[in-house]
Amino acid sequence: MQAGLLGLKDSVRQSFGPWICHDCGDCSDVCPREAKPRDSMATLRRHLVAEYDWTGLAGRICGSRAWEVGALSVAAGLVLALIILYHLYIGKVDATTLRTTAMGMEHMFPRITYFTVAVFLLPLFFLATNALRMFVFTMRRGPNREIGLKFYLAEAKTLVVEAATQKEFLKCPAKLEKRKWIIHWFLAFGFTLLFVIKLFFLRWFQTDKVYAFYHPQRWLGYLGFVCLVAAAGQFLFERYRNRPPFRQQSVFGDWVVPVMLILTAVSGLGVHVLRYAGFGLSAHYCYAAHLMVAVPLLVVELPFGKSSHMLYRPLALYFDAVRKMALKEKGVAA
Repeated sequence: MQAGLLGLKDSVRQSFGPWICHDCGDCSDVCPREAKPRDSMATLRRHLVAEYDWTGLAGRICGSRAWEVGALSVAAGLVLALIILYHLYIGKVDATTLRTTAMGMEHMFPRITYFTVAVFLLPLFFLATNALRMFVFTMRRGPNREIGLKFYLAEAKTLVVEAATQKEFLKCPAKLEKRKWIIHWFLAFGFTLLFVIKLFFLRWFQTDKVYAFYHPQRWLGYLGFVCLVAAAGQFLFERYRNRPPFRQQSVFGDWVVPVMLILTAVSGLGVHVLRYAGFGLSAHYCYAAHLMVAVPLLVVELPFGKSSHMLYRPLALYFDAVRKMALKEKGVAA
């Protein structure tokens, strides 16, 4: 925070401190000056997200509610326009049919597969290139640039473990931090499960075939739905009550992401229920609403919003572990 106050951009970029911070809020609870250092660390993380992003969008979206709402609205509007144009000019569906006639969804396969893959690959591209910039800022400048490949390979397990478990939450002395970790874990698990299914198994998961209740295609979807709705709902409830360990500066992105996750899950389940019930036209409209929420969530919030910390925090912990191992071999205190 001192480096940030002094305008030392390179020092802030090279620091892992904002990411290693467990974000438990104990510092703000005991600060004798009530300076709210937790909020300051959260601000530093948003600043670093903007620094890593080469497009400049993250800085605007993280720093302006109008930009965030505008970007989400533009993405949703583009999705709606694509849906209408597809049905009118590719699906050759008459405009009156869209209002009055029930229809199956088979006409959009396999085109929707390519659209879905593109929607998933786009944020992955931005996240990967921004992660590369993070690597350059933190590990290819200053003394860290001399660290050899063997250290990165030796600590690769750290990246996998941290990304999968987010176990650093559990090191915080706050008694309620374990509950926060559980909520985050369920949220990340549900999102990752549906992300993998939609990216790699879409033709198996999204089909007009009717499966028995016990079929994996159904219970995996139900599992992802329960994890997302339960975790995001609990997160919103705790933030509304403003209790520790959720007590912190209110940021618009803290509310919009859980709400969008719940809307995505509910609308996705709605499509499933309507299709199985035989309401084809209603399923079409529900699916359109689903895409208008899910696509902006993926292409705006995931790479440019606060949600990107799901990538940057494990990477920071990994790079820091690599740095400490290299210093230990040289006999220098980390």
